[in-house]
Amino acid sequence: MAYEHISLTKSDEGIVTLTLNRPESRNSMTPAMGEEVVAAVEEVREDAGARVFVLTGAGKAFCSGGDLGMLARDSGAVKDTGAPSMAGSPRGFYTRFLAIRSLAIPTIAAINGHAIGAGLCIALACDLRVAASDAKMGMTFARLGIHPGMGATYFLPRLIGVARAADLFFTGRVIDAAEADRLGLLTRVVPREQFNDAVMTLAGEIAGCAPIAVRMTKKAIYRGVEHSLDDMLDFESLQQGITFTTADAREGVLAVMEKRAPKFRGE
Repeated sequence: MAYEHISLTKSDEGIVTLTLNRPESRNSMTPAMGEEVVAAVEEVREDAGARVFVLTGAGKAFCSGGDLGMLARDSGAVKDTGAPSMAGSPRGFYTRFLAIRSLAIPTIAAINGHAIGAGLCIALACDLRVAASDAKMGMTFARLGIHPGMGATYFLPRLIGVARAADLFFTGRVIDAAEADRLGLLTRVVPREQFNDAVMTLAGEIAGCAPIAVRMTKKAIYRGVEHSLDDMLDFESLQQGITFTTADAREGVLAVMEKRAPKFRGE
């Protein structure tokens, strides 16, 4: 499929990269972009060779959040011209972008530049977050006079705790990557000149592991947040038993015994 507001590429190793591609507006979110994200996620879901999903932004920014013109129309700051907006159906707008949460493969937000408002939320929706050291982030909703959206009040407290999340929500302040890392918002912070290589190295490490086991582990991680230890012991026992029957498990054990790198095929 041809995309206008995003781009989608795939490496030989199964690393799929979705790039938000509106650099002229710092990759701000629009309904049209959201529709393309949904289509891209479905494309990735149907690709049996996809092993890791990377989300990033074109140009200097990761994502500046909701398109300013759209927000101006929705708030009444300017006259409604009838252009696409999220007025009256913000949840539908959120759902399009948060479609990435439905992917079974690991997801990485490669925060190459500023991630603001809903732009930060979509990064939080990923499993892992790698940020360039000069990137800045903020939950700036209150400074715009609007309530947080795009899963903000779900994702942030779970990552950094209620009090720290409240600080960022109530003040709307923008923080640098170093502080975001200290708060626990990020997985890794990487110097700008090493950023792209670091993201691809991490994605490659994940892609090199047994894909069936990785997908099942992702499912277990999120299940574990909502269930008891006893429930998870039962679930892990079931899932591990399934992976023991795969060709990948046999390959993994043989590779260790033969002192070589495994070649997993997702079977």
